[in-house]
Amino acid sequence: KAVERQDLETLNSMKALWARPESEVDPKEYNDFYRRIAHDWQDPLKVITMKGEGTFEFQALLFIPAKAPFDLYMPESQRGIQLYVKRVFIMDDCQELVPPYLRFLRGVVDSSDLSLNISREILQKDRQIKAINKSIVRKVLSILKNMLDEKPEEYRKFWQEFGKVLKEGLYNDPTNREKILDVMLADSTYSTQLTTLKDYIARMKEGQEDIYYITGENRERLAKAPQMEVFKAKGVEVLILSDPIDSVWVEMVSQYQGKKFKSVLRGALELGDEAEKKAAEEKLENQRKDLASMIAWMGSDLDSKVKEVRVSNRLTDSPACLVSDENDPTPSMEKIMKAMGQNFPAVKRVLEINPEHAIIKRLHELYSQNGDSEDLKSVVNLIYDQAVLAEGGELADPASFSASLSKVISKALD
Repeated sequence: KAVERQDLETLNSMKALWARPESEVDPKEYNDFYRRIAHDWQDPLKVITMKGEGTFEFQALLFIPAKAPFDLYMPESQRGIQLYVKRVFIMDDCQELVPPYLRFLRGVVDSSDLSLNISREILQKDRQIKAINKSIVRKVLSILKNMLDEKPEEYRKFWQEFGKVLKEGLYNDPTNREKILDVMLADSTYSTQLTTLKDYIARMKEGQEDIYYITGENRERLAKAPQMEVFKAKGVEVLILSDPIDSVWVEMVSQYQGKKFKSVLRGALELGDEAEKKAAEEKLENQRKDLASMIAWMGSDLDSKVKEVRVSNRLTDSPACLVSDENDPTPSMEKIMKAMGQNFPAVKRVLEINPEHAIIKRLHELYSQNGDSEDLKSVVNLIYDQAVLAEGGELADPASFSASLSKVISKALD
């Protein structure tokens, strides 16, 4: 009796997807693979293939998701990179392969040189893992730079989802800080569209030496802050950094492409070329002399609230504003430190007054005529409280402010 012939079919003859040349892989295969490992119903925004050769060998297939996962900012969130050794699955969430600020990546890394018995403890110290990590960071930042240059709209979609996370690298990865700054987008007074630092520098005014920025919690409020008035008047662009992470990284990053970062909420202000700076300083000096007696009196009256009172050259419309000394933290940084549970003592700020404002002129006139009085003290405290409110701060004593305001209004209506 003839033996019936049966054809055997090999079910697992294909190479791993990440081991196949990119030219031989259909994009749909990448998308299907991503959906399985990332548990995502959308296609990825970007597919990244890598191959490391030389002293250590590895292959990687990484994906940038189109949308941020729901747990991106949760402490227990996973990095999403699977580790294989010689095609053998080792672990699902290999945190050592990517830094925290790239935790949005999903994908697979397959090494030919690691031991199959590798453990978490060994991974943390393994030289090859550190080298792979370094290669991935370099590759991803390069891909992001190309995306920004060649497909800016696609990059803006990425930044909207993952920009806040990427900025974490500005303070925890000094080695790649400049590359992260290259791809950073920021809000500014120039346009409603986010800008790169490179474009900001290209638009800087003649004689401008610093990159000006303001930090805080609300974009609209920051744009209208009294400290911004002179910048609007002179057409000087200011970066508006309203993400909580901005108050942290900007304290650690001193410059970009030779231009220093300068907060509009801190220190003395100098704008324009050398001639303009000299003229402004001469004007300020004359105003200091004219108002010296009143400024000393105001400083004494507000001694418990402010570090000093001084004449301002950053105000055009408001009577006063508050600024921090050059080495003191900004209000947003103070809030962050306190929210982290740190025992952070309150730092007195400087009250700057606008010598050309009608309120300050009238106050100087009345003080020159009558000297110290309870009514004028009420006005001085109202000026301080108004400065606090104008920048979105909270009054230490709202009831006292309300009583003083009512008193002044009643007197005005008599």
